[in-house]
Amino acid sequence: MTKLDAFGRPLMQKIRSMVLGNRELAIYVLVGVLTTAVSWIASFILKLFLNDQVLWQNAAINVLSWVSAIAFAYPVNRKYVFESKNSNILQECAEFIGSRIATGVMEVGLMSVAVNALSINFWVSKLIVSIAVVISNYILSKLIVFREKNS
Repeated sequence: MTKLDAFGRPLMQKIRSMVLGNRELAIYVLVGVLTTAVSWIASFILKLFLNDQVLWQNAAINVLSWVSAIAFAYPVNRKYVFESKNSNILQECAEFIGSRIATGVMEVGLMSVAVNALSINFWVSKLIVSIAVVISNYILSKLIVFREKNS
């Protein structure tokens, strides 16, 4: 057994039990994958018409794919992940969009640096950045957007 196996297996088992033992986190992971798929499909379609090697077009691909993902993510997260009962949907949605703007800016910035400054393959960059965005979105949703509000 290699050192990686010795370290990786217990870590993967902990992650698996944490996700499967937590309904909210398990559904969030699924919704995160689906939201990422929406973003990637939009990116794929947009790349048919725009050149990711041109800085403004790379940014446009990412901004437009982000908009499509957020339109999918809010209602699904509200209903299925966090089971929000907040009656102030407009405020909650604004907080959701605000948190997604923060991670959207992070995504566009990281993608621009990765693809245009570091010359990392677009799809490799998209994968790495998408993982960072999913984690950041969960933290912001849990701590800010869908937190239990005091009456």
